[in-house]
Amino acid sequence: MNTSIERLQHWLDAHLPDLREDLSPGCSEAALDAFEAFIGRPLPECLKALYRTHDGQRCEVNTGPFFGLTFLSLAQARAHWQSWNDIIDAWTPEDRDEASAFSRSATPGAIKPLYANRYWIPFAYDYGGNYLGVDLDPDTQGTVGQVINFGRDEDEKYVLADSFGAFLTWLVEQLEGGQFVLREEDDGGMSLNTRTPETFHFLDAVASLFAVAPGKPV
Repeated sequence: MNTSIERLQHWLDAHLPDLREDLSPGCSEAALDAFEAFIGRPLPECLKALYRTHDGQRCEVNTGPFFGLTFLSLAQARAHWQSWNDIIDAWTPEDRDEASAFSRSATPGAIKPLYANRYWIPFAYDYGGNYLGVDLDPDTQGTVGQVINFGRDEDEKYVLADSFGAFLTWLVEQLEGGQFVLREEDDGGMSLNTRTPETFHFLDAVASLFAVAPGKPV
């Protein structure tokens, strides 16, 4: 896991030094303990290892390390988690069913077909109400700690990796292998996107990158 973190740091040093500089110092064990107590479940150790190295980013640049998605600090993740939980707590069962009417798991049985779940813990954000997160409450065919997409516009949810460690390894391999596009934006900052498929938003590429192929076991 540390190797993947170090490889990501080296890649950012070479290609996006401003983003590398934007990453915050690591958090304390006490902060991790407090976050886990707040959400009521333990975080995957591989995600905690990243937070011990970098507690999110300062957000002084307009892109993030997860193909442009911003890396949330623990404090930011807690605030976003609380906002979603306020919605969940206010729902009646009928409200939940109505909100979740179009929700589905692209991998059958892996992700609960819900609009929101209090145990989807965000770590990356698009500033539009959508996230990457770890799923601590998977459906019957899923894995605790799997990385998923979710949020306001994400009715169809995909398993990006069975663990955060596997997701980070995948990300680093994509970047090191040239599967990225850097663009200078109008404000002079840089954006980071996938090369194939070529989109302006990583979550728009998720369906192509992580769809279950016909005949592939699920």
